[in-house]
Amino acid sequence: MPRLVSATDVTSRDPDPVARLLRAKLEQLTTEESSLFEASLEPTAPVQYGKRAGDHVAESADRLARSRTAGELERLEEEVRAALDKLNAGTYGVCDGCRRPIPQARLEVLPWATRCVGCQSARRR
Repeated sequence: MPRLVSATDVTSRDPDPVARLLRAKLEQLTTEESSLFEASLEPTAPVQYGKRAGDHVAESADRLARSRTAGELERLEEEVRAALDKLNAGTYGVCDGCRRPIPQARLEVLPWATRCVGCQSARRR
């Protein structure tokens, strides 16, 4: 389990603690994503619906939930990879929207943030 990164680590000139944290998060997401479908006996088998209401409904609902979760994990993986790219480029901590520094408190809570709160909120609208 990765150690928590302090405010000093996140804003220090040495990016190694942040890089370690981001790589650990990426590894965690990859593991979660790969284990998501292990529980299914035949994840590629088509779901067949029976003639009665309720036939295979639980299986269908489970597959739908796994698919949504996989999509969220993939989105989060992209965000972590983008933060790693910014770290490598020397632009970590700079908002992709307004080009101002991302507040330290935001980076402590969300080390893979690539936008300040204002720009992220505006983007979601």
